[in-house]
Order: sequence, then structure tokens, then C-alpha cells
Amino acid sequence: MAQIEIKDLTFYYDDFYHPVFEHLNVNLDTDWKMALVGRNGRGKSTLLKLLLGSLKPSSGEIRRSGTVSYFPYLYDASFTKAMDVVKECIGGLRTLELKLQECEEAFCKASMNEQGEVSVENDGTAYFELLNQYLELDGYSMESSICKELSQMGLSEALLEQNFDTLSGGEQTCMLIIALFLRKDTFVLLDEPTNHLDVGKKEYLKEYLKKKKGYIIASHDTAFLDAVCDHILAINKADISIEQGSYSTWRNNMELKEQFELRTREKLEHEISQLERQSKQTRAWSNIGNKQKYPFAGHFRTNGTRAYMRQAKAAEQHIQDNLAEKKQLLRNMEEERKLHITQEKPQRDCLLMADHVTFSYEGASMPVLEDVTLHIYPGDKIWLRGKNGAGKTTLLKLLAGNLSSKGIRRRGGISIAYITQEPTERSGDVKEGIQADYRRFKELCMLFDVPPDFERRPLETLSSGELKKVDIARTLAEHHQILFLDEPLNYMDVQFKAQLEEALSGEELTLVFVEHNEEFGERVANRVIEL
Repeated sequence: MAQIEIKDLTFYYDDFYHPVFEHLNVNLDTDWKMALVGRNGRGKSTLLKLLLGSLKPSSGEIRRSGTVSYFPYLYDASFTKAMDVVKECIGGLRTLELKLQECEEAFCKASMNEQGEVSVENDGTAYFELLNQYLELDGYSMESSICKELSQMGLSEALLEQNFDTLSGGEQTCMLIIALFLRKDTFVLLDEPTNHLDVGKKEYLKEYLKKKKGYIIASHDTAFLDAVCDHILAINKADISIEQGSYSTWRNNMELKEQFELRTREKLEHEISQLERQSKQTRAWSNIGNKQKYPFAGHFRTNGTRAYMRQAKAAEQHIQDNLAEKKQLLRNMEEERKLHITQEKPQRDCLLMADHVTFSYEGASMPVLEDVTLHIYPGDKIWLRGKNGAGKTTLLKLLAGNLSSKGIRRRGGISIAYITQEPTERSGDVKEGIQADYRRFKELCMLFDVPPDFERRPLETLSSGELKKVDIARTLAEHHQILFLDEPLNYMDVQFKAQLEEALSGEELTLVFVEHNEEFGERVANRVIEL
């Protein structure tokens, strides 16, 4: 059982001074199954990257034993076959295999130099060093281990023979996570691993993680966290806390604490009101007493009023003490803000038609969509539902006009607002490219709890969740008659999910959306299209 110690850690980004953590002290057990929770922008991804070592503390230190691995990560090697990609991600196994093969061939040939001696590079030393590395990584049994793990993820072994780039996003995610857990003596950090996973793959990942230990998951999927975690590391508004148990247990405890603090705060406010009246009255009495006893008294104090003044000062001090106590209450309570989505009301006829649409990407052997028919009328809230790779995003792009295909017809002048899976802008100035009502855009950003100083900050300093919120605010501020949403809950915190769910389900809107969160889909949609 090892520990990761965070001692007096402070971190801020050098290019824009914004303290993310100040004097943080936390001890983490590497056997825990830990959920990392908190609103967008609180520093979840930053903390994971500090634990990984890709970011360095501005001050303080992190002590850890063993290695730390992080998901998501970019695979940038030259291998294309899925089995080779997984091997390489485990610890450079595929590269080691190729080097071993080269050494074996060179060693067998035992090439001689001009003096007739065996050259240094062929004396076997390099080969045995590589072989030891390969054995330490369990290289000879790794293929069977990969197949076993793949089966636990519900994936076919045949996928290992395919080109990695041809796999769906969900299949790639599962394979990369398998590679992390097959690394030896590593503590795994998973940053939003359920993004883009369909319901089936999410269920397999959940069962897979139940059998593992030694990881931290940053996620806003509360049902998923309940199933796979036994500790909660919460980045709150005012502090960071660790609690043993599930997410639901932690949330219930937080609500009980907030209710207690709310009652205490109300009691304190009542006390303070009484004390302020008492203090004001005592001061008045002391002034009256002073004038009555000494008609010609000035502003100096006399023995006759000192007792009253002492009472007034004591009352004022009591008020200040109570104010200080009240400030410590409800510091972590999240403010609930209601979202209203404004949409132009179109005429009561068909707005958009897709009739017998078939679509294939260039070079693909199979069509992504085949003979799809869909008509959209005002008031429709259509949920495009299906597995990864079923063509949901492709259909949205076709309907929006981002891809062209026969069979798509739009009513003249129809306006569409399109929220994509990933933020469209990740660098530059927040204000650039905004064609919508800027005042409305800013109101929405504040509503979504984007940092108050977001207008002055480069986009690079915002988290993925904050970038997505800025993107959503920009889109919702546009005038539109149909709203398209492609996995709007990716990266989003629990509070935003509740805001969006209430707005979409409670108002008369026309929308088409893709989402793998079943609870969200069932509450929002009035029509479901299975792909």
C-alpha cells in the first residue's frame, strides 16, 4: 500500500496568473478507487496532470512511488494495427519486439569487422538488455493478457487485427484504457473516460473497473461513479475534501451539512439583527445619559456613560464574531440558477425532411447510414439513439447541411443552432468570432458558472468543460428555430446537466440531440429514432 503525498502545493498558470490551488495538503492511497468530482474549472484535470508530472507545482511538492499513467493520451507512434498499438501503449512493447528481432538477426549472423573479430554491437549485450526489459513487462504472455482484458470489455479479438484508426471512438477508448491497466506498478488517472461511450460500452467499462484498483476517475457521470468508486475526492468552492464511500453517500452528506449550516446561518442572522438593535440602543442611551447628567458636556467620555459605552462595544464585538462565524458557513454550497432557452417559433409545418438517405464516407466499404427517413416538425424533441459508429453524428451533420446528400430538404429560411461534441475554439480570444447577441452570450456564461474574468483570459487557460460551456453559450445566444446538440453532456458538471435537462424538457422547443446518458434522453425527448 503506497501513498501519494501532496505537500503545501500551490499552482497557477504562468501565462495568465490564475491560482488553481493554494497551499494544498492531501494524502492519497494508491489502492483506492477514487472519484474526483467538482464543477467545471475547479482544477480536476489540472490536479491529474500535476499527479502525472506533466505540470509542475508553482510551489510545494508531490511525493509518489511507482509510475502514474493518464487517460486520455495521444498515440503518436507509427504502428497502425490495433494489437501493435495496444502493445506499444503498454510500455513500448512493440518497439522492443522489433529491436529484439533486429538483434537476433544481427547476433545470428555474427557479422565480423575487418580484423575478423565480432563487432561490439553484435556481442549479445544489447540483446540481453532488451530481453530483460521485455521480460519485466511480461512481453511473452502479453498478447493473451490483452485478449483476456478485451473480452472483459465486451470487444471481439478480431478488432485487434484491424487498423486502429478504423475503430470507433468507443472501441479506441476501451483499448487505450486496457493498455494503461496492463502497465506494471502504475497508478491510473482517468479523465472523463465515459465521454463518447454508448450505453453498452459504458456498462462493460463499469464492470471492468469494478475488478481493478488503484485509480482516480474524474467524471460527471454520477451513476457510473457510484458503481466503481469507494472514495470521493471533492474539489469544492472553498476547500478540498476526501470521504470514504460512494458518490451518492458523499452528496447526501453534503446536503445534510448544507441544511444544518443554512439553519445555523438563519439563526445567526436573527441574533445579529437583535445585537445590532441592542448596540444602537445602548449607544443612544449612553449619549442621552451623558447629556442629562452633564448639560454642558462635550464629546469626551465621562464616568456616567462608560458603562453604556462598554456595553455598546461588547455588543458590536459580538456582532463581528457572529459575522466571522457566518462567513464560514455555506462556503461550498452551489448556487442554483435556472436556464431559459429562447427560440424563434416557426410555422406549424414540416421544417426539415430526410427521405431515404444513404451516406458513405469516401473510401469506406460500408455506408454509415442506409435508407434513413426523418421529418422534423415544430415542438419535436428527437433523440437520435444508437451504438458508437451507428451514424448519429453523421445524420446531424447532414441535417444541418455540414455534409451534403440527396434526400435532405429544408423549409426556406430555417435557422439551425448546432452544438458539437467538442469545443470549436480552444485558443485565442473569447470574444473572437461571436456573431450572436453578446449581452445574452455573457449572461449565459455567468449562468453556467464560467469564471467571472473569462473575457480577459485566453481560451487556453479554460478547462474543457469551461470551453464547452462558452461554446454552448455562444450557440444558444444565436437566433434559431431548431437546436441540434451532439453529446451536450460531454465534460459537463452535474449542475449544468440539471440546468440543461430542466430547460429542454420544460420549454416548448424544437431540437434534435445525440446523448448516451439514458436518464437525460428519457426526460427530454418526445420522439426517439433508433439508428
